[in-house]
Amino acid sequence: MRLERRVLNERTPVSRRATLGRESLGGGIRRLGSGGFTLVELLTAVVIAVILIAAAMPVLLGAVQGSRLEAATRQIVSEIRKVQSLAVTRRGVFGFHWGGDPTVAGLSASQYRIERDATGTCAWPPASASTADPNPDVITDWFDLSGPFPGVTITAVKDNNNVVVGGVIFDSIGASVNTCTAATFPLTMTLADTSGRTRIIEIRSAGGVNIQ
Repeated sequence: MRLERRVLNERTPVSRRATLGRESLGGGIRRLGSGGFTLVELLTAVVIAVILIAAAMPVLLGAVQGSRLEAATRQIVSEIRKVQSLAVTRRGVFGFHWGGDPTVAGLSASQYRIERDATGTCAWPPASASTADPNPDVITDWFDLSGPFPGVTITAVKDNNNVVVGGVIFDSIGASVNTCTAATFPLTMTLADTSGRTRIIEIRSAGGVNIQ
């Protein structure tokens, strides 16, 4: 028997002997694909990838929500400045009307529209009015911020005494007046997402609009 094994070893190439050795162990570890990965190695890599993805998911979702909040904040600032520009160029009183205005029912806090106060006495158009009526004092229809920015809401619009106001109003010289509520300045508009992060927009009486 020993002689037969020695003859086999002497006459069999090294690679063949290695193959025979693995076969003698009942097939041993089979390698998959041209890369030579074993089934165990492949499954291990898949498990590790799943764990890493699961660990990174909250961070990724948080980053997405954060970018939505930032984009929504920039849009609101742009809209407020648009209202200010309209007030100056049209020589009138225009407002950014918030859906969370306590005097308006049936709207959500994520909604807003641009309106004109034709008489300068807070004679705002009814909430049900629209550009389709047509109503010249309704500059834009109610827009829902949560459409393009899911989870983002205008949670509050308040004056410096923490009193809720219905929006931001500018006069013909671009100053923020808010004569409807005799608000004290600066006004602050708070936006928040579902994770609890917030951004604050500050509006000063002289018309300055800044993100804090």
